[in-house]
Amino acid sequence: MISLKLFIYYASYAYFIVAPCLIWLLLRRQGKFSRPIIKLAMVSFLTVISVVAWARFVEPRILLSKEHEITLCSAERGMLRVGVVADPQIGLFPNVMPISRIVRRVNDLKPDILLLPGDFTYHLTPAKMADTFAPLKDLAMPAYAVMGNHDEGIPNGPDLTDELISVLTSMGVTVLDGATEDLGHHGDTIRIVGMTDLWTAQRDQLPVVPKLPSSPADLTIYLQHNPEAFIRRKRLADFDLMVSGHTHGGQINLPWLTCKLTYACRVQRYGYRKSGGGNLFVSSGTGMGGLPMRFNVPPVVDVLNISYAPCGRNT
Repeated sequence: MISLKLFIYYASYAYFIVAPCLIWLLLRRQGKFSRPIIKLAMVSFLTVISVVAWARFVEPRILLSKEHEITLCSAERGMLRVGVVADPQIGLFPNVMPISRIVRRVNDLKPDILLLPGDFTYHLTPAKMADTFAPLKDLAMPAYAVMGNHDEGIPNGPDLTDELISVLTSMGVTVLDGATEDLGHHGDTIRIVGMTDLWTAQRDQLPVVPKLPSSPADLTIYLQHNPEAFIRRKRLADFDLMVSGHTHGGQINLPWLTCKLTYACRVQRYGYRKSGGGNLFVSSGTGMGGLPMRFNVPPVVDVLNISYAPCGRNT
């Protein structure tokens, strides 16, 4: 399977031979390729492969930043600016968004904290891990991470959890896989709860949510790679917001078809979902899995501008 993915990656360079040849044939006014029906077929084929070329060569290198306004209920009143970067998936495909660009963008956006909901790797060689994630040490704000299914070796590939946690920790990232951390923010207590990746918890028969402190918090944010854990929110301890990735926003985002053929829309393809018993934000992330392409869903750094206040008095 890896060989097939790499074949697709490198075979795509044939576009730069095929496309000029098709254009040359289209410009010819004589010969068998000048017939209208053949020209129409060539134009159609050129259009299709050009869209694929965009998805392969251009869109994965476009890094957007998007701001989202979120209002939550809390006993206290305040504001929290949260950066979210999901699914870098560094490893197999060389055209993936590099960590250095992501870090520069995050620093420019100046969030109070950064949340990293997993899938840092995608068949990454352990020997390259330290150099790959070295730019994270330049983050200008506290960063909190959990593991994703690919980091844990699901559905295939090596389990890189131990090596990855060691590297991320050495870069100053706080890894909260099965742990919590309370941070002070203008006198309020913000609790970050690191959930075990849903698929990993199912495989290893682990609790999805760690044991929570008995002390109250003004705002509780669950960090979980897979948004399908949100379906279980009525069985989870109280939380204000779950932040996830995993869907890639569909990665190849075609109206109706992507939702019909993939799991991307099973809970939330991308963005904020308000719901009783806890709210959800899903980032479409920056990386790629399966195919070395993104279409109609460029890599993105999300920023959540969270306003929290007692319900009924925050509008």
